[in-house]
Amino acid sequence: MSAIAYRQRFLAACILMIAVLAGVPATRAATEPVAARHWLEVEVILRESRLIARDRVETTAGRHGELAFFLSERAGNLRVEVNGAPREFRHSESMLRIPLHGSERGRPVQVEIGYEAVFDDPVPATPLNTDNPGFGVAAAITSEGVFLLGGAGWYPDLADSRPEFHLTVKAPPGIMAVTAGRSLGHVERDGASFSAWHVDHPVRGLALSAAAYRVQERWHGEIVVATYFRAANQDLAPAYLEATIGYLALYEKLFGPYPFPKFAVVENFFPTGYGFPSYTLIGDRVLRLPFIIATSLGHEIAHCWWGNGVFVDYTAGNWSEGLTTYVADYLYQERASAEEARNARRQMIRNYSTLVPPARDFPLSGFTSRTDPVTKAVGYDKGAMVFHMLRREVGEESFWGCLRDIYRDYLFRRASWDDIQKSFETRAGRSLEWFFEQWVRRAGAPRLRLEDVRVDPDGDRFRIDGRLTQEKPYFRASWEALAESGEEAATQSLELAGGSGDLALTTVQKPAGLRVDPEAHVLRRLAASE
Repeated sequence: MSAIAYRQRFLAACILMIAVLAGVPATRAATEPVAARHWLEVEVILRESRLIARDRVETTAGRHGELAFFLSERAGNLRVEVNGAPREFRHSESMLRIPLHGSERGRPVQVEIGYEAVFDDPVPATPLNTDNPGFGVAAAITSEGVFLLGGAGWYPDLADSRPEFHLTVKAPPGIMAVTAGRSLGHVERDGASFSAWHVDHPVRGLALSAAAYRVQERWHGEIVVATYFRAANQDLAPAYLEATIGYLALYEKLFGPYPFPKFAVVENFFPTGYGFPSYTLIGDRVLRLPFIIATSLGHEIAHCWWGNGVFVDYTAGNWSEGLTTYVADYLYQERASAEEARNARRQMIRNYSTLVPPARDFPLSGFTSRTDPVTKAVGYDKGAMVFHMLRREVGEESFWGCLRDIYRDYLFRRASWDDIQKSFETRAGRSLEWFFEQWVRRAGAPRLRLEDVRVDPDGDRFRIDGRLTQEKPYFRASWEALAESGEEAATQSLELAGGSGDLALTTVQKPAGLRVDPEAHVLRRLAASE
């Protein structure tokens, strides 16, 4: 592979690392969510970067004195009605606060909110920052298309609610809108295009895309599999559709039924790599890179189970990136060959050792999102290795069975590292506190040394003695030592929990070397020579 090709592949792989629910407001009370039904009508005026919207929300008012909606501070010309009558409101710092009358508290209410907003975040022409999959863009309405993240506040998001949406998007002729949920159709009339969507599954922030799409569809059982590509990329659709069906079948077998009515691959007009509930948004140039279908596409689809299906409790750390990396990027290499799997594990260990200096290391439970190479190496690479070590600790049947348990028990609910620990302990029938304490809640990884290694004749054989030591703080792990001697190899498994353990192996011929963890099954900090 040429240097240019490698750089392109690395750039695209970085871009396509998922940013689940990017930009969704982090402040959510730990209360039972209230149901909220939105009839949301928006018009996008591309040449003005303008959105005109009206949202009718039906909900049950709490017993507090107001309803609080997250709505961008860019919103202007605000109009609010409650139960058909105008109502005073306060709008500051992206919060719309609507006071309630005493008789309305605890009762069903209908709120109508009208507003306009200009969303004109600058879109990168030549992206350089590969650690933010959207390059800092949260909301952009341009002549090329529309890109609105859930956290951009482009619609009124009722605090602590479980929303359902009926969304209609009016756009110029030929412009089609895409979001989560099920399509109710795209039509053109009266010189405009109308796209209607119904979202009846929980979403933690609704995103919206629009462009001059042409749709191709196939079915996987009752699931609609679709591509929303512009004209220049229509030739890519068949391969993306076929691959998507394959990934859905794989993950349904591993984890359980797909939780959404569709999965769509949607083209964006600038490089992105986002995974949303029931679709992924991929930049136009990235779509054509030959390896994306075999790697990043499956990663995005896996997030429909982990992150968009089972939600992450971000207050306790983001486990979904490590798990998705393991059951997608890594699993594909494992299914290809043992050698590719071994190389993938080695690369994850190298990434962690190289990119995370000890002074900047932090516990996996402290990872929330990828912002730079350090957070990527901890959240993705270390996270994936932790799930690999957990799989080896509990065994194949328990590992995959527990993932099915977690998916069944926490679908559309938040799960934390503690919830994952409890689920694996239930399957394993024993405490795994030591495992999660050292690998999830503590920073770092083992630092190993081979000491006092000597080779002595032992009759017609050779004896290799030595000591495996680790620096403090000590980690508990099982290490394999390998002595190579011609075509022969001698191995010893050593459980190390303290500072050192003895090694003793024998070979027929004089050994050429001694290696620890040659298959790279355990995360550790590599020595500089490695």
